[in-house]
Amino acid sequence: MKFRAILIIFGVIGIMALATVAAMAGGPVASPEGVLQGERGEIPFVTDKAFGDPTDFKAAALAGANYVRYMQADFTEDNAGNGFTDADPDNGGFGWQTTAFENTGATYGNVWGITINGLYQVYLLEPSTPLYIAMRDAANGLAASLPSDVTSAPNITYLLNFSNLPEVIAGSDPLALSSAAYKAAAVAIWDYDLDSRPASGNTSIYAFGQAIIEGRLPGLPNGIVAWDMALWTDALMELHGNYPAGGYDALADSLADVSFIDSFPVVPGDGIFEPDGHNKGFTLDYSNVEFEMYTIGVAGLIRNFSRTGSHTDKLPLLQTLLLECQYPDGAFSYQYGATPDINDRGYQDTAYPVWALYFTTNSTAATNQAFYDAATWLGAVQENTGLAETSGGFLYSDTTHIPEVGSECTAALAYAAIAINPSLNTTAPGPDPAQCGVTKTVTFDYDRGDATPGLYGYEVVVQITGPVNTVVEGDFSVLTSMDYFQVVDNTGGQFTVNGSRFGTDPGILADANLFDVDLVTSGDGTVDISIVSYRFRDPDNVFIFADMNGMDFVVDCTAPGPVADITAAPRHNKVDVTWTHGGIDNATYEIFRGLWYDTTIGVSAYPEYDDLTGSTIPTRPANYAGALASGEWVHAGSVGVGTLNFTDTWGDATSRGVYYYEVFAVDAALNGSVAAAANDRATNYWLGDVPPYIDGYVKANDITVLGACFATSQGDGLYNNMCDVGATDDWSRVGIPLTDSIIDFEDLMVFSMNYSVVTDAKTAPQISQTIELAWVQKDDGRWALHLVGGTGLKGVHVRSAVAVTSVTEGDLLASQAEMTFLVNTGDAMDVNLALMGRDLGFVGTGELFVIEAGAAVSPKELSIDLRGTDNSKLDYTLDKISGADTPKIFNLGANYPNPFNPMTKINFSLPEAQDVMLAVYSLDGRKVATLLNETRGAGPHEVVWMGRNDAGQAVASGTYFYRIDAGPYSQVRKM
Repeated sequence: MKFRAILIIFGVIGIMALATVAAMAGGPVASPEGVLQGERGEIPFVTDKAFGDPTDFKAAALAGANYVRYMQADFTEDNAGNGFTDADPDNGGFGWQTTAFENTGATYGNVWGITINGLYQVYLLEPSTPLYIAMRDAANGLAASLPSDVTSAPNITYLLNFSNLPEVIAGSDPLALSSAAYKAAAVAIWDYDLDSRPASGNTSIYAFGQAIIEGRLPGLPNGIVAWDMALWTDALMELHGNYPAGGYDALADSLADVSFIDSFPVVPGDGIFEPDGHNKGFTLDYSNVEFEMYTIGVAGLIRNFSRTGSHTDKLPLLQTLLLECQYPDGAFSYQYGATPDINDRGYQDTAYPVWALYFTTNSTAATNQAFYDAATWLGAVQENTGLAETSGGFLYSDTTHIPEVGSECTAALAYAAIAINPSLNTTAPGPDPAQCGVTKTVTFDYDRGDATPGLYGYEVVVQITGPVNTVVEGDFSVLTSMDYFQVVDNTGGQFTVNGSRFGTDPGILADANLFDVDLVTSGDGTVDISIVSYRFRDPDNVFIFADMNGMDFVVDCTAPGPVADITAAPRHNKVDVTWTHGGIDNATYEIFRGLWYDTTIGVSAYPEYDDLTGSTIPTRPANYAGALASGEWVHAGSVGVGTLNFTDTWGDATSRGVYYYEVFAVDAALNGSVAAAANDRATNYWLGDVPPYIDGYVKANDITVLGACFATSQGDGLYNNMCDVGATDDWSRVGIPLTDSIIDFEDLMVFSMNYSVVTDAKTAPQISQTIELAWVQKDDGRWALHLVGGTGLKGVHVRSAVAVTSVTEGDLLASQAEMTFLVNTGDAMDVNLALMGRDLGFVGTGELFVIEAGAAVSPKELSIDLRGTDNSKLDYTLDKISGADTPKIFNLGANYPNPFNPMTKINFSLPEAQDVMLAVYSLDGRKVATLLNETRGAGPHEVVWMGRNDAGQAVASGTYFYRIDAGPYSQVRKM
């Protein structure tokens, strides 16, 4: 019964408002003299509303919200902010009707939600901490209440709205409950109401709606029912938004149907809101309940049908009926029709139509005008005592105030501020910060609200300060169609801009660019464009309030420092670029590539490069601007500050070449650095990955191509300049080829180092400072080059004038796990030998190759070039061992070095070929590792032990024995 009793009081509100608004035609009506007092003391002065200007809807909404906030029974006490002792109950709610800003009487839980809604709408318009605290207090109070004590739809709607505020979702407020807790409280209220409201216990939505209707009988049989339904429709649609699978939208549709059936019966002429329905009438007898709250009912139906999207065909009729209830001053009648000379204007009767028209799905020019006029009336009747302490509330003739009604009017004003208050927004497209010397066009855009009257004329005073050249009148331009436009230079960077239409004109009824101003930046600093004052007028010369939004932007004339250590490295159809930079005053790194070209920019000099007549290396740009302007440099890409690498990528191998790279640091103002101290270059392909087998690998097919053209030069039939890849400028496998038009040992070394180049990198083997070789004459007269000692040997080139009849691989070459390359070019001795694979050197000792010559070959006649795994030239020693030098006795030499870690060499010599077993033993006699178990020929031999056992594990430091068994010979030594 409490719910019904409270709403019955609504029927008295319109009557009480009559005395207040009787003199409305003359402007705002002052309340009785004196300032409302309560235990909270005088309410603060509202400084941000000019009460003589009723169209300042935003200021009016803020004032109304603060007014309502002062009357809250809050958890966080002293909303009024005066430090007085507080006697409010601590529940976050509101009382009913009072003359003081203190809720010492009963608190009505069923009106909390509808009251706090005004504060919520204003908070969305302009958030503030005091409003948030008031909303949190109300939400906490509702969540802590029993559903039976807060059984009203607005409580559900408010709890759901508050639960979705960013502060609540983020959990940043320790005094707020969780979002889920507020939502659960809202669901609990609905579940309770659906179950308890129908007297029969039938929980269908139709029975629920019928119970609402019957709750108003017999005292209020008409319009208020439709608004009751609208509040529940709102609640159900909010539940649907939070729980889409809950079926709440279908319940809302059904409830709208109940409202439709109640208002538009099947029998023509009997509907409450039909054009000729029984409720369409007017009487001075306010006790005649037949006509009470007609306008609120029509507003409720509009809200119902717009919210659910049902029965929208009735909206034009309902809006016509609603507008027929509006007085010329904007107020709405308490019943049907705005009867001249009869003052039945009401606060709620005007606020609710504003709500309905704001949310309608069928707005027209007429409804927008009605919306504007109604909001203007509410702004005009908002309380103004004429004293310093202006309340911003909505008082009645007996000086009482009802928080709920004040909040409903406040919500209407907030909706008006959103839909009506336009704004003048200042923007300056382009980078911020801006560079020096650029023209920055500042636009002044008029953003009109849906219901804003036409803008007929304006005056805007603009102040411009900061590092820009002096602005003169000619820098301004008018963009809208104004019959009159003028700019007055007030000096000191201040200008007054005037524009107006002439004659009968509806004014600007759409968003518009009012005017622009061009500014030329001149130095480091901040440019501020502020709007000092403004005047907007409609065609009736009525002031249009608007939000004025100035702006500022930074001018940055200082470029960041240059990058350093630019490094380019090749990949397959890619180049990896890296650099270093501190990142100070920097936004991006801009990467530019330049191509080593064939006389024509963009045409690669591949594969000849420095052999090609007219080939050109791109000229380095001095700075970022130079790179942008140069035809030789192409912008390859950009990365953000913090990233110091970039991969330049091509889709295929048709763009092979040598590419140069420049990297510039660029700040947010697009100031670019000077060039780095040095750039770098790289191929975008692996040297040795040659046609027709280009695939990102240097493999056997590529070596076959190399073999076919090896030892040829330009002009030879088999010459292939694609194989002319060595030597490189740094002798590495990834350098720039120094083409010489000859395919020889230098090219072989590059091929060998890049063989299987894209496989996982292997640890580079140790390279000996000196490689030990032996030139051995075999018993059959042939000569062999032996690798006796040393590590890291990868390539061998041996030349002599002696004619050779054959060159064959030796046993060491044959035993290598990786692919080898061996060729002798020409009739004389010109042996080229290499082991294929990145960082791979020959493993073991023994014969590298064997030659058969027509004469003895002295070591002095040999020209030997040895290369390590990194293509470095290696020193060597060469011993001659002829057939006569074959050892006559067996010998096992001392290991060297000794001590060692982890590698040592063991030498032995055989007077004749024997099966040889060489093994390492620990001090306790256990065999640790087998180093050799094979047949070896007569002569010197060497075996390397890397300090590992047969399982491949490193052995502990200590003393070991090694033993050799070779036919009849056996010997043991300690190491």
